[in-house]
Amino acid sequence: MNEKDRVAFNRHVQRKLEEVRREAEEACSLDSEIDPVPDSAYDDASSLLSMLSNNIPIPDIGWLTDGGIGFEWRFEENKGIGTMSIYGDNHIIYGASLGGTGRVKGTCTLSDPILLPNFLKILSELFRE
Repeated sequence: MNEKDRVAFNRHVQRKLEEVRREAEEACSLDSEIDPVPDSAYDDASSLLSMLSNNIPIPDIGWLTDGGIGFEWRFEENKGIGTMSIYGDNHIIYGASLGGTGRVKGTCTLSDPILLPNFLKILSELFRE
């Protein structure tokens, strides 16, 4: 991704995270059983999204009722689904159901040098096929 595309990507991501923030805050004001999403979760989400390679599309992004931010990717032709949940504690809960070939799931830190890159590689390969 060239610099111009990266800037456009980052702007799009920030707009989407602000939209999610507004939705989550509104939901919290209407329902006391919904946990607020901490600012640190938005920071972690932004950091994680900046790690995506060129061939991983921006996921569907939403807030979670337990105080997190969720990412979801649906793969073509029912190949499966990939998810990541972020709560602002520098940890990521990730998973993928890869159609009939299996499942991958785990938890790692945002700075994990092995697990996170491997999961992102799996996502990248699924979108490349």
